[in-house]
Amino acid sequence: MDNPTHRVLSVPELVVLIAGFLSPYDTSQWMQTCRTAYRQLESTFWSHLNLTASYTDPSALPLYRHHFRTIQVDWHQTGHLAALVEELPLIETRQTNEIELLNLKKLVLRSKAFVVKEAEMDAFIEILSYTRNLTVLDIPGDVLQHAGSATYFIEKIQEDLPNLQRLVFSIADVEAPVAHHLLKVCFHHPQLVDLQCDFMINMFLYPIVANGGVFDPRFAALLTFLQDEDKKKADIGKPTGLRLKSLVLPLINGGYPRDFLFPFLRSHVPHLERLDIPLIHRHYNVQDLKDAILEGCPKLQHIVSNNFLGYEGGQSALFDVVRYCVPLGLRSFRASFHELGFQDVRGRDLVKTLLEYHATTLEQFELFDHGGVTSVQMNSVLVKCRKLREFRIDTFERSIRNPRRAVITYQDAASSVWICHDIKVLYLRLDPIVTVPVADTIQDTVDQEGKETYAQIGRLVKLEELGLGCTVSGSAMKDLTLENGWLAELAELKELRHFCMLTNLWASMGQAEIEFMEANWPKLERISIGMEEDSSEVEEFSKPHWQWLKERRPYIVLTINKW
Repeated sequence: MDNPTHRVLSVPELVVLIAGFLSPYDTSQWMQTCRTAYRQLESTFWSHLNLTASYTDPSALPLYRHHFRTIQVDWHQTGHLAALVEELPLIETRQTNEIELLNLKKLVLRSKAFVVKEAEMDAFIEILSYTRNLTVLDIPGDVLQHAGSATYFIEKIQEDLPNLQRLVFSIADVEAPVAHHLLKVCFHHPQLVDLQCDFMINMFLYPIVANGGVFDPRFAALLTFLQDEDKKKADIGKPTGLRLKSLVLPLINGGYPRDFLFPFLRSHVPHLERLDIPLIHRHYNVQDLKDAILEGCPKLQHIVSNNFLGYEGGQSALFDVVRYCVPLGLRSFRASFHELGFQDVRGRDLVKTLLEYHATTLEQFELFDHGGVTSVQMNSVLVKCRKLREFRIDTFERSIRNPRRAVITYQDAASSVWICHDIKVLYLRLDPIVTVPVADTIQDTVDQEGKETYAQIGRLVKLEELGLGCTVSGSAMKDLTLENGWLAELAELKELRHFCMLTNLWASMGQAEIEFMEANWPKLERISIGMEEDSSEVEEFSKPHWQWLKERRPYIVLTINKW
């Protein structure tokens, strides 16, 4: 018998959609009254909990706490975390092997506030006593700004999170003693393989030493600690060095002293595959850097540069690593060009260097605040990098009026054949160049180049996520129409799951375009459009053609991104 409920629950996308609207209590009631719902939803719904402002009553959480595997929570909802461990005996009153633990594997906290309150910290730290199975912890760096609670939190990492494998801190300013204590504990952790300390160490109390960077005796102490740990391991026949495969060191104004950084890379991170290139004090020997990484990090294939600032040492270190220190070839590269103007050539030089040395191995390429990277260079990545799987350039977080936006022109995109046929994620901002009335012959050329540009995209048939933006011109805003644009060129993107349109590319769409997407993109499950904060088009998705799509695909997610 064809059971409608079973058919509904057999669609994974619909299950995900429902999960976003039901509370744990509602979910449990549904599962208790519907056997099919229980079978389909048990693993899916209990595995993830998103605590946002919509959850105002946490009373049901203790009933289902042992089912949760992933929790994402806003800081202002940390009181709900405390509800998860209500009525559990205090840790201090029980033996370690008697503690009733949560089965939580991943905990993500998000904060938009500049100050984390002590009460919020207490609620967060309390739950860590019951999460010995936790493997991923992603939290704001703000947790390290209160000296007392930060020390307690770091002790929790050491004592109560033995299975932790990934630890991520977002941007903050952290005092040097706290930061060094954290690094020491993390370096000693038996399971940690991914450490991302994306925060600034406040070291203004220490003088700049000529040719050496910022002098802080804790760096020498940290090296001594690592050397002692390696000696203990060697004495009992264990492999020396840290288990870390991915590392983002905290940012230091002026750069790291070479007397710490080079021995650290040479001797203590033999398994490192991904590294955020830290700023190095400008007076260093290139050969010393090369020797340290080649000898100590032979598996390095992924580079991140979140700190590409105006420091001479930071720039040259990144270039030197790209040129000399990745003999296996780079597989991924991600950079943010902070504080570089549109005409700054350093971003362009970096892309040129990447293509010169790593075009045959590069699989992932992301640039933010692009620092003057040209249309020709961006197109060259698509033309030369056959193994490319993900390509993101300036993912539209800026205003459409910002002159620093990165674009690929129709002319450049149509000039050469893209060879990255296995790419799955592509984000581009396109530009027809012509923004004023022109002669018919020139407009015909622009139209032909635009058609070929979209044909290039349409031939990337393995795409699962596509983000397109355009410059502010009336013609470009019609790119994704059937009558005056080239939406039809994208008909073969049968694997597409997420379609992202910004800078008003969606504004000229109507019923025909939506029916085209529904007919040709069978796996489409999410559509995102972008608007500026002051835009009046807040009811875009209430228009008839979008409502028609919702009726045809109830599970599809339509989102508006504001910037």
